[in-house]
Amino acid sequence: MVQTDTCRKCASKDTLEHRLLVCGEGKLIWEYSKPLIARMLRTIPHRIPDDWIIHPQFHIRPPKRRRAMLWTLANVIIFRPQQQTNVTLQDYVDFLQRSKWKLMRQKMERIVGNYLTVLEAGGKNLLQ
Repeated sequence: MVQTDTCRKCASKDTLEHRLLVCGEGKLIWEYSKPLIARMLRTIPHRIPDDWIIHPQFHIRPPKRRRAMLWTLANVIIFRPQQQTNVTLQDYVDFLQRSKWKLMRQKMERIVGNYLTVLEAGGKNLLQ
């Protein structure tokens, strides 16, 4: 627990939105995640609003696609608030791969279908 609401990295006010979209690797991680979500939706990343990371209120069909998008957004939110000082985009990609592996190991792929294949297909191209 920290006594102040000031970000330890940049001295701005530390909010969830600041940590997810502005500070440190947050913007880079979100810019990496937007094309993954865009591929699931078969659209371009510019059509993915930044507020989806904070307020994912959308109605997408089929349900497996919606759950895959929510899974991706949830993993950004789980990963980003960590207070490690040297978290990189590669750490996030590895985190996503481990999370996907755990999901598939539990035979839960039926809830997201094959929508998470975008992690392999698009992820490698985006890191280059």
